[in-house]
Amino acid sequence: MFDVPADMVASHVKATTSVRCMNGAVWLCNYGANLSCGKADASRQSPGADRFCKQNPDSIGVPMSATGHATVYDWKCVGRDARIIGQIVEIDGRGFIAENWKQLE
Repeated sequence: MFDVPADMVASHVKATTSVRCMNGAVWLCNYGANLSCGKADASRQSPGADRFCKQNPDSIGVPMSATGHATVYDWKCVGRDARIIGQIVEIDGRGFIAENWKQLE
């Protein structure tokens, strides 16, 4: 379901998987490198991006290490101000990053 290596220990997969319900179904998210299983951050303000842009004026991109991996937006710096370029992921009906969650069959 999550394309984890076949030799990965089942207890590790179990320990790194979140479970929730939505629309009468069970949904699973496996934490991985840079994957957020928590609520999506749809705020149009990012203190992390603001700090990054003050230190890196006119940067063409703001790394997720500054914005957080739950952001749904792509950011850049216009001068010393953080601006949204566009939305990079969709949010599901409960406010989570849709592509990170799989419905249990």
